[in-house]
Amino acid sequence: MKHPLQVTQLVLLATLVLFSTAYAETDQPGKDDWLVGGFDSTSQWTTAGLALGLGIYLSTADTTDIRDLGDVTQFIPGAFGLAGAFATGDREGVRQFAYAGGTTFAAIHGLKQLGGKERPDGSDDLSFPSGHTAASTMGAAYVWRRYGAKWGAPMSVFAAYTGISRVRGQKHYADDVVSGAAIGLLSNLFWTHPIDERVQMSLFPTDGGAGIAFEYSPSTRSGADAKIHEALPARFFAWEMGMLDMSRNIAAAPAGSGTPIDWRFDQNNNPSMTGIVGVGGLLKPGSRHGVYAIFSPFEVREGTELTTDIDFAGTTYPAGSEVSSRFVANDYRVGYGFSVVDADRWGLVASASVAVFDTLLAFSDDSTTEKVSATIVSPVVGLRATAVLSARWMLIAGLSAWDDSEVELSDLSLQVGYRLDQNWLATLGYRNAIRKIDTNELISDLQLDQYSLGITYFW
Repeated sequence: MKHPLQVTQLVLLATLVLFSTAYAETDQPGKDDWLVGGFDSTSQWTTAGLALGLGIYLSTADTTDIRDLGDVTQFIPGAFGLAGAFATGDREGVRQFAYAGGTTFAAIHGLKQLGGKERPDGSDDLSFPSGHTAASTMGAAYVWRRYGAKWGAPMSVFAAYTGISRVRGQKHYADDVVSGAAIGLLSNLFWTHPIDERVQMSLFPTDGGAGIAFEYSPSTRSGADAKIHEALPARFFAWEMGMLDMSRNIAAAPAGSGTPIDWRFDQNNNPSMTGIVGVGGLLKPGSRHGVYAIFSPFEVREGTELTTDIDFAGTTYPAGSEVSSRFVANDYRVGYGFSVVDADRWGLVASASVAVFDTLLAFSDDSTTEKVSATIVSPVVGLRATAVLSARWMLIAGLSAWDDSEVELSDLSLQVGYRLDQNWLATLGYRNAIRKIDTNELISDLQLDQYSLGITYFW
């Protein structure tokens, strides 16, 4: 049976959708200036004050209090947006809010049931994606996209706090949070439209980073689809999610004397649901030069009873010990791409990026906890090929790689893409990634296989 809160949310959303559809059919009153506008002095001071106050709270409050406040801040952006729509008589805005909220709710809870990913605290199997983050981002993105940055920027601070609180509160992993945020954002990009010309058609801000090659390729046209290609905007936001299987995950610390350990253990979260986000675009419309940023967080936690003695970070854990492990492999990347081939049916983009590979190994029993980490900054090069099959269908293949004394990376992907229109692209694909880290602190040999769904919005 569903949790009572989920049932209540579902009933309220269904009621709001039905009511707002009828409400939007009536005449629209004028718009009030207090809600609509750009990033003016009021917005700047409000945003700065909220960021400072919530930042201090994050650095001083305990984990329980941080999590409890996140339970409240998840609702603030949405409540403000809906109240603003009613206060200004924006009936169409109420309808768009209801549709964006309903889409977010359905996607979040559908994926939770499908994924079955265990939370970091082990409380249940509903970790992916983060519903709190999706709700707060949906509300903030609605305010930003419908009414502009004047109040969208302050609301985004609440959304950011909510996401951080879910990680700090041991309720979600980072990939759960970024995927929840992506769902809330994409739902608004689909349903919500600016109320007037004072609102900029800009995206809700998103942290960039690294991961697989999401290099933007302008080579997506065919003879039958030339008009769509010509109308394509120059920037994009991409989200990719799917089941990820650790086919190999061997690590040891320190590198010279630690026991090589299979960090999959009892494989509660293998395969695991995970997500990646990326932003980027051309330097100017029609250019063959582009930039991109990608954030690819990944973390698993497992518990098991050891069958042999293990030496980790100078501590020996004897056979028979009940231990918990934590493995983090976050990748961040900022890069540049150049369109080498830009033909009607073929495209090839070459890329070079600066990547940050962040690795953490943690091992604990009832009395001891040991952590070892390594952060490596490394170049990565890549190729991305596009073959246009028809006006809507395309094949996309990507390869990113690097090999030196500290990093060995091989990241191969193959996707089938379907373009809904000039703004939306959906992909289904397979990815194989090998990521080897070798430092004095630790060694990590990770191989991942992923089947994923991707959604890209162009603007």
